[in-house]
Amino acid sequence: MAEQSQIVGLIGIGQLGIPVAANLLQAGFRVVGYRRHDLEEFARLGGNPLESPEAVVQEADVILLCLPSETASQQVLEGDNGMRKALGPRHIVVEMGTYRKAFKLEQAAKIAALGAKVLEAEISGSPPMVANRKAAVYVGGDPTVLSACTSILQAISPNLFHLGEYGKAVSMKLIANYLLAIHTLAAAEAMNMGAKAGFDPALVAEVIQKGAGGSAMFGVRAPMMASRAFSPAPGPFSTLEKYLHLGREMADELGCATPLFSTASPYFERALASGMGDEDIAAVIKLIEAGSRP
Repeated sequence: MAEQSQIVGLIGIGQLGIPVAANLLQAGFRVVGYRRHDLEEFARLGGNPLESPEAVVQEADVILLCLPSETASQQVLEGDNGMRKALGPRHIVVEMGTYRKAFKLEQAAKIAALGAKVLEAEISGSPPMVANRKAAVYVGGDPTVLSACTSILQAISPNLFHLGEYGKAVSMKLIANYLLAIHTLAAAEAMNMGAKAGFDPALVAEVIQKGAGGSAMFGVRAPMMASRAFSPAPGPFSTLEKYLHLGREMADELGCATPLFSTASPYFERALASGMGDEDIAAVIKLIEAGSRP
């Protein structure tokens, strides 16, 4: 494993940030990072925890932002000991969080005004898919900026797609997660039907995935449904919630017909309303089972 010359900063080291950090460290990058709490696993992997976003920017050449909300993104950029105090022309800031397109463009403009270069890199895939380098990375922004940090993004996953200008990546991510909701509900229907037909759920999960009915989401969620392994959740309902709202807004804005999404999304909303927010979205099968004839 060759040591890489660029120093990578990672701000936001949660469920997704941990496998991102692990892949970068495995590829030989020095990774410095900040999270408000619980940096033990990051340090155990070989990362260097720092005390603030400002400190990360001071150390790093390329800064990856992997934050859960627009509020967190604003705080990291403009709050006490925030990034803006240290950002300059030598930096590339890669936004990996999924927010409203308008918000992402506003944040990018603020960063560019400080002299830094910006890129967006949306990850499509569950944390286990990221850990196994099987996720897709959707990139939006200037191709010359991308070329300066391609090795970093390819260390996260070789499935790298440059989709155009800044803002295109979040659009593709919303399309992907729109399908994720539909495919997960379809997987739940198939698994429930298999059990009703007298098959062992584990057998249904294995056999269907090998044939024409398989999908990426069936491959991930059907085994979880078969084993009833809904916690700890790699993809909880609470995380999907914002994608349901953003996906709906995007479809409405574009004037798209959405018969399947309009059927699927209420199931996930019901799961949230019934207190299942911390369970993996595979647990939607419980609602399908409850609506089936005994």
